[in-house]
Amino acid sequence: MKHRILLILAAALLFPFGAHARTQADTLRVSDIFTTHIIFNTDLIYADLSNSQACAAKILEQSKNMMALKARSPFATPLSVSALESNGAMHTYIVIFEEHPETLVYDMRAGAVRADSITSNENSKDAGKKKAKGVKSSQKGSPEAGLYRRFDAPLLQDVVAAPQSLWHISTRQYDIEVTCTNILSYSDITYIVFSIKNGSGVSYECPDATFVVESKKRSRKSVVYDRNIFPKSRYGTASCAPKQTSHIGYSLDKVSLAKDQVLRVYFYEEGGQRELVLTIDQADINHAKTALQK
Repeated sequence: MKHRILLILAAALLFPFGAHARTQADTLRVSDIFTTHIIFNTDLIYADLSNSQACAAKILEQSKNMMALKARSPFATPLSVSALESNGAMHTYIVIFEEHPETLVYDMRAGAVRADSITSNENSKDAGKKKAKGVKSSQKGSPEAGLYRRFDAPLLQDVVAAPQSLWHISTRQYDIEVTCTNILSYSDITYIVFSIKNGSGVSYECPDATFVVESKKRSRKSVVYDRNIFPKSRYGTASCAPKQTSHIGYSLDKVSLAKDQVLRVYFYEEGGQRELVLTIDQADINHAKTALQK
């Protein structure tokens, strides 16, 4: 408690709220299954939850401009989370519980724009009006689903429903097969779609996939830096009932790999020991097909 008070006092001295700070309020949806991330313009120097018993929050050590939120258990009463950036910007959000939130990443950086600002069947005049509206919303820090830099990006659910074009990227263990069925790109967005086929007699519960850029070769003499990639949004489920097949797709900021790097996707079973790892090479990423707008 004493440490928190000192942080507040230090922030008040460095950034007088009357002169520099600005406050904004939005609604975030968190789950006790998935982790929600918020990305800010600058590093965070202070964060506080109104109810830390219902939800957990932390500033990432690797990227101090990112905050991770996860509910400890389902809660009915909304709570609030506040964050102070090093540039003096103060943010306050209302947090509600949702078991399967559509958005796992809220990008509050300047210039982030919602993909749902425009639908594919709008004419150019309406599109222009909604484009301006989308920019205005992003400046307020609106955390709606699907944050993209382009307004005409294909919908993720349409990408997941597209016919399979890849067959060579797969792994099979424990009578469970995971296949990367499509890798598509559009502007600075990378779409990756997976199918999970459960041939066992036990259900496979996987909350979400984990994306990590890793080095192909590891030796004791070399220093290896792994880098996690956080999806912008997802559609579908990675869990699968016995003798069934499920599909899940992710949209990520532009993914690029060096010659000695691979993208490994980890599927960790919740409450079990079955772990599946899929490796995507640089050539698979670089040769991604262009996603066509619907």
